[in-house]
Amino acid sequence: MSLNRRIRRLLTFRVTLSVGMALVVLGVALVIGGFMAVQLRLGGVRLTLAEGYAMLDGPGVGGTFQADKGPAALVPATVAWSDRNGIWHQGGRPACLWDKDPSDGMNRSQGARVQAGYRWVDVPGGGSYPLVMWLRCP
Repeated sequence: MSLNRRIRRLLTFRVTLSVGMALVVLGVALVIGGFMAVQLRLGGVRLTLAEGYAMLDGPGVGGTFQADKGPAALVPATVAWSDRNGIWHQGGRPACLWDKDPSDGMNRSQGARVQAGYRWVDVPGGGSYPLVMWLRCP
């Protein structure tokens, strides 16, 4: 007998399980899976959609978003954003928040009205703050 057959024979064994016991095992697995899904909050994260005024603090630096009816939220430097043509970008500078100064050709931070999707982020030790997940330039 070859070594491969011997190993397969040692690792292979028959398990006998009644239908009732199989249903109990399946039920326990479903309860544990459901509990884990609720506790881990798997799935999409709901965002609050708001219109307001956004401004970046500088190149490669985040900024703030002030919703018309809502809290001020942090805008990370690598925020996802959509330009006027509907093309999505990750990071960089949202075109509607920057303007080239004709006097020296340098980019200047300008604020603009935008749409934003934000969510509340929990902080260890308690508390939370709103964080912008995406911006849409008009």
